[in-house]
Amino acid sequence: MKNISNYVTNLNFEYAITYSGLRGKKFHDLKEVNEKEIKRIKKELASSRYVQIPKLNKQIEALEEEINIYRALIIDKNETFHKSTEKVYKFEKEDKQLQSILEILNTKFEEQTFAMCPPVFRDAIVFYSNEHKIIRILQLCFSCWWIKDENNQDIQVDHKIFPLLKHKLIEVGHKIEEE
Repeated sequence: MKNISNYVTNLNFEYAITYSGLRGKKFHDLKEVNEKEIKRIKKELASSRYVQIPKLNKQIEALEEEINIYRALIIDKNETFHKSTEKVYKFEKEDKQLQSILEILNTKFEEQTFAMCPPVFRDAIVFYSNEHKIIRILQLCFSCWWIKDENNQDIQVDHKIFPLLKHKLIEVGHKIEEE
């Protein structure tokens, strides 16, 4: 497991953008549309020919996966954003608010608490190069205090950073729910 301080120390980026997803009206609407489509496909399955069944089952799986908050990510390993993802705030490299967030992330590691709930990564900080390519991704779960990187690997963090980080992201427009 990576340590967040090492991760932050080795960041070389031009700007960062925060994103939010898997919440709010956009996600609610997506969920509603997918659930209706799943019902429609299930009805179609009842009268389908045998050769059509695998294709229809794959469609159902894909629709279910898209709205499964425990498996979906704001941005996946292929750098594809979830349909519910919204850009919240863009920071230039020297932005004081971003520097404050990086200082929070760089807090000396003292202890890690492991929550018993499965994480739901509804917030992300994405770091970009000057060529506008994604360099690093931090996916954040504020309900169980968990962070994953761009490779979907867990990052070791001191749980005390989460209230501070949550406050900073709310300041720039994230709609983080109270847990």
